[in-house]
Amino acid sequence: FISIKDLQETLLPDVNVLSNRWLFQHLTEILDRRMLSLLTRSNDASVTGSVSINLNVSTLLSPDFLTFDSNVKAGQRGTIVLELQKIDIFADLGAFFFARDFCRDRGYRICIDGISHLSLPYINRNKLGVDMIKMIWDTDMESMDDEHKTAMRDAVAESGDTRVILCRCDDERAIKFGHGINITMFQGRHVEHLMSERTKK
Repeated sequence: FISIKDLQETLLPDVNVLSNRWLFQHLTEILDRRMLSLLTRSNDASVTGSVSINLNVSTLLSPDFLTFDSNVKAGQRGTIVLELQKIDIFADLGAFFFARDFCRDRGYRICIDGISHLSLPYINRNKLGVDMIKMIWDTDMESMDDEHKTAMRDAVAESGDTRVILCRCDDERAIKFGHGINITMFQGRHVEHLMSERTKK
């Protein structure tokens, strides 16, 4: 995990990289290359078990990814989830579809990251040909009316309750809401805390 906020404070303390879409894109593409280079040099040691890697679509079409792919054992590819940002996907659907087909043919799984509760009902996982959707928890979701909650519940059902992940769950409220719309997969500090407590027992 690489914190963009920490990286910004270290390298560019006077610049808000998140306010400039193209600066942020350029920065994350550099990080992608460094991450793939590190994983390639590690000789697969870091790519064990199930792992998610957040990348840009352009990175999947680059020589760096081909080098990484050639160093991953065929049996391991199915345990690797490639997470792509929603805004990156819809910026160039043609590039995404090409990258998606290549990666799925190689055995990787694909997840769309950065989905909001407002956009979830409009994202069709099956038509986009991806394995999972990651939706960001927002406290505003608790105050939604029944109509919007029903729309979200229907969207989760259409995608599959094991195919939608509610992320950034920092407290029990997020888990409770997720269960209310039939989500069964969660990610965030609260989940990590619960897992840590269970490990201690």
